[in-house]
Amino acid sequence: MSLWEINLSDKIVVLGIGNILLRDEGIGVRVVEKLREIGLPENVEIHDGATLGLSLLNLLSGCKKAIIVDAVLGGGKPGDIYRFKLKDVLNSNEKGNLLSMHDIDFVTAFRMGAEFLNLPDDIVVVGIEPATFEEGLELSEEVEKAVPEVIKLILEEIKEEIKEETDSGI
Repeated sequence: MSLWEINLSDKIVVLGIGNILLRDEGIGVRVVEKLREIGLPENVEIHDGATLGLSLLNLLSGCKKAIIVDAVLGGGKPGDIYRFKLKDVLNSNEKGNLLSMHDIDFVTAFRMGAEFLNLPDDIVVVGIEPATFEEGLELSEEVEKAVPEVIKLILEEIKEEIKEETDSGI
């Protein structure tokens, strides 16, 4: 089985979250806009989740793996990239500011919806440390420079998932 001959029921969802009107807060949306320009396997869905809150979970229902892209306050320098499993954050007593600045963060939304929806066990968060939340449509220079590396990381996640599927004979 080749990397492109995969079971379409093993859907991978890439979800960009953020508000594009507040510069770096929109990094997740800006990344998925760029991902749409890349030829990806048929089982990979790209979604602009904007600031939808709890309704974001419907986009993940039934998928095998989800990759969430968002601005993350991790305490690093603007443009720093973070990658972590959502379950590690869920199991931690110290969530801190690891997820977005939206009215309801993704961890809280996930906890609320996990028992009602068919959500994946494998959710990876790719976060980018923002520089500014000023009004404006363009990303800061530091965050803009991180975009190619973020896309590379997401593509590696997708390739690894497909490789695991083909190695296991799915």
